[in-house]
Amino acid sequence: MRRVVVEVERSGGWISADELRLGALKALEQGKDALIDVQKIEHLDASALQVLLALEIAQTKRGHQVKVDHASQNLRQWFEYAGASGHFQIGGQDSNE
Repeated sequence: MRRVVVEVERSGGWISADELRLGALKALEQGKDALIDVQKIEHLDASALQVLLALEIAQTKRGHQVKVDHASQNLRQWFEYAGASGHFQIGGQDSNE
């Protein structure tokens, strides 16, 4: 499978929507599936979630997928509460790709 890995890492476990958007644009430009590695992220705000959802829509239109990988239990729970868990594949911290 051809994919681009977007590793996001911030001190404090938080990533801004702007930084996530840059990684999403990288995935779109390369025309590959996107693997968003959030291993060191504990929190996403609503605007960062909007970026992920927009990436998923754009990738689907192009015949590609989005996977969020190495999500903590809290982050996976947040995706579920926000109603986003059905929009892209979410792997836990024990994911092995």
